[in-house]
Amino acid sequence: MASIGLALVGCDGGGTGDGGSTATFPARDNVCEDGASPPCETNTPAASEEQRTVAVDESMEAETRLYVVELISLPEASDPDGPGPQREQAAGFNLDGLDSGEGSSEPDANCEQFNTDYVAVTDSAHVGVDNALQGLVGTIEGLLSAEDCPGGTTDGCLDAQLQEQIADGSLLLMMEVSGINNYTNDTSVMLRLFLGATTDGSPPMIDSDGTLAAGQTFVEETALGSAVEGDIFQGRLRATTDLLTIEINTGDFALPLMISNAEVRFDITESALTGGAIGGYLTTQSIIDAASMIMPG
Repeated sequence: MASIGLALVGCDGGGTGDGGSTATFPARDNVCEDGASPPCETNTPAASEEQRTVAVDESMEAETRLYVVELISLPEASDPDGPGPQREQAAGFNLDGLDSGEGSSEPDANCEQFNTDYVAVTDSAHVGVDNALQGLVGTIEGLLSAEDCPGGTTDGCLDAQLQEQIADGSLLLMMEVSGINNYTNDTSVMLRLFLGATTDGSPPMIDSDGTLAAGQTFVEETALGSAVEGDIFQGRLRATTDLLTIEINTGDFALPLMISNAEVRFDITESALTGGAIGGYLTTQSIIDAASMIMPG
């Protein structure tokens, strides 16, 4: 199995729309116990209960906001900026409850212990990120035809294909967040994902920088699963869903990514989503099937 991390940026599609108290939010990020060296189980909250207990004012009338995702990426692992022994970063989440660090070289190490784990690109306290798919991005792109890639080059082709699908309106991912009583700390909101379209089905208007132009109206067309409960802690929304399907059209065929046990996180305001990530499981067989579709002959 492998995980997928998608970097997301969204723009607001419009909104509708008892006193203060305190609440303790569940731990989102876990680390190894003090003194433990990788590989080790991530069974200790990165933030203490005191740090996760904050003032909550949910007196605002509940709002619903609809956001349209304008950037989707399949980033590969990257070295952090600046000097020092910082760990490599990757999109995604810790799926196996283990931080293997740079990977174990012990002869009895299992698969999870042997493979390198990372720090999340979007959540610096989230360690043990599992992202085997990122190592296959270059391999998959190398098997594609340059003629099918925007710009005529296979390097970065998958990301370019995703942006091309957004631009032609075939991959307009919409996120509906409802029950919002506070954009900083809210103990319960609902998230539902849709594929959307413009009101007349035509391609959306695109700015010169390649992003969606402001002032457009989009409609929800196909629900990608049921609404799921999440929360907002320090301005960052987190929710999980059983299954999320995103399809990449590579020109000759469609490459479906069936992401199970998916987790979604992003910074949320009334007008925008930023710093987003989606992670979850992909089966090994689904990757093999995708590769067989690409292989010549």
